[in-house]
Amino acid sequence: MKEAEELRALQQPEPAARIVGGEDAGKDGASGDCSSDWYRRWRTVMEGFSPTRRLPILTWIRRYDGEDALSDLIAGVTLGLTMIPQSIAYATIAGLPSQYGLYAAFMGSRLFHPLGSLAYVCFGTVREVSIGPTSLMALLTLEYTAGRPVQYVIVLAFTAGLVELVMGAFQLGFLVCLISAPVTSAFTSATALIIIGAQLGNLLGLPRLSAPGDAGFFATIWRLVPRLPDSAVGDTLLGSGCIVALLALQHLPRLVPAARSRRLHRALWYVSLARNALVVLLSALLAHQLSVVGGADGVPFRLSGKVEPGIPGFEWPVQGATVTDGGTNRTVSFLEITGELGSGLLLVPLVAVLANVAIAKAFASDGAVDATQELIALGLCNVIGACFRAMPTTGAFTRSAVSHASGVRTPLSGLYSALLTLLALGVLTPYFYYIPRATLAAVLIVAVVSMLDLTIVRRLPRPDLLAWTVCFAVCLVRGVEVGLLGGMAVSLLDPLRHWIAGRTTVQDVPPDAHPAYRRLRPELGLLYPGVDRLRSTVLAEARRQPQLPLVLDCERLVALDYSAMRALRELADEVARCGPAPLLLHNVQPAWRRALELHETDQGLVFRRSEGDAT
Repeated sequence: MKEAEELRALQQPEPAARIVGGEDAGKDGASGDCSSDWYRRWRTVMEGFSPTRRLPILTWIRRYDGEDALSDLIAGVTLGLTMIPQSIAYATIAGLPSQYGLYAAFMGSRLFHPLGSLAYVCFGTVREVSIGPTSLMALLTLEYTAGRPVQYVIVLAFTAGLVELVMGAFQLGFLVCLISAPVTSAFTSATALIIIGAQLGNLLGLPRLSAPGDAGFFATIWRLVPRLPDSAVGDTLLGSGCIVALLALQHLPRLVPAARSRRLHRALWYVSLARNALVVLLSALLAHQLSVVGGADGVPFRLSGKVEPGIPGFEWPVQGATVTDGGTNRTVSFLEITGELGSGLLLVPLVAVLANVAIAKAFASDGAVDATQELIALGLCNVIGACFRAMPTTGAFTRSAVSHASGVRTPLSGLYSALLTLLALGVLTPYFYYIPRATLAAVLIVAVVSMLDLTIVRRLPRPDLLAWTVCFAVCLVRGVEVGLLGGMAVSLLDPLRHWIAGRTTVQDVPPDAHPAYRRLRPELGLLYPGVDRLRSTVLAEARRQPQLPLVLDCERLVALDYSAMRALRELADEVARCGPAPLLLHNVQPAWRRALELHETDQGLVFRRSEGDAT
């Protein structure tokens, strides 16, 4: 994102947004003429299934011209140069061969099989969003599939896509609101540290002892420290040099400000954007040259190894896998795999949706995003991607920032980045053998450093600071899935406290055109946990001045459950026993009036009383 802001002076004034995300033009035109609530509700439901809303491509494809195509070509090629090395590196985080990262990048780039060729192009709402493998998805994939066959990863991607489609069908995008911004910050910061810790072994040339998903961040560091004397000099020097080169290339455009030379600044900017590809390419060329001169033993650092070439064919993901248990092979069915994945079936799609919607909001032209439509688009990418052996995918903030800075016009830019990925899969896979692991570790470390957001701690109030601390600490100790759930639980305690111990304002209203009374106004909702607190407040006021009528103003109530309704009727009887003044209700919603069995009097609403009730 810093690159996009830094080079904003290079960008021409952006054209009006061509993608309409969740907005309905002329929505209020007919509704103002409709007096029927039923008609308005039916019209709202039908608008949700309108072709232009569920197929956003229909809103911009008719205006697509040569200028848009050129802008998308530049943005797509630039994005592809960033995506290919990142995808290879993200596959290593998930414990997968390099080609699986490219499979996910290919599917995320919206081109593959005729069924999935236009997934995000047709259904996506934000032009900058880049769907593909990310560090978050790779780490979560490792958490749930470490040490298991690749089929577990494919099933995880497939089920995650199905869950996302179901959430989109039932419009459950609001669930991401349960994850607060401090929890999101702690989660991403802890994820960055875990990835850095896991990649230190590759950076130093140390062989992996066990799957890093089996231990937390501190356990990984603890196991790494005694092995530091065994570090390989070649890997350490190469990895450190790659980190320095990546950081230098990242700040390369600052050498020549745009005000001094616009053309040179733009050239340096393109070089900076392609820094991952340049570093990986130069390292692979160095390794290849050393192997030609000195043979396999002449390369002083570890290489990625053989990568399976070619493009995978269609394969239905609903099938089992063969696992080795105690030296014997056994077949695990699809349902057994889903059972072993456990909470990952919900947590992986939830994190994917959170990341994708957050990125879409950051880059949407007006800040408004149709979360339901993004769920459908993301679900289709994952379901179709699983049919071609792709790992779980979601939106990537760094790649989306690259698209934004490159002047992308429509989601069709993914076509060109997909073609680059196709070239890599079909032609370049034999040369991936020479990519040093230390170089991939350097690419990952530099990429996730920007995810660290520790300065937010100084700006957080106490409840949010507690949620941030719990999420951050538990992620590092117990794993990201437990930490995220723990942070969500703690962050929900504060709003829950306000609902349980809701504040009730008390005000004396002097006589004017009406007799004097005392008004009690509860805030938020009145649910069963907060009934006792309201009862104590009302009875205290009733005993203090029994002659003064009490008015319960329900104007600010947004929720009322059965327990609260029953308690209000009992409370009215208790107030009646305290004195002659009854308990009156004002500003009660019509539906609540019927449920509470209220009737209108000159003073306000009161409860209907049967003949046997005491007065």
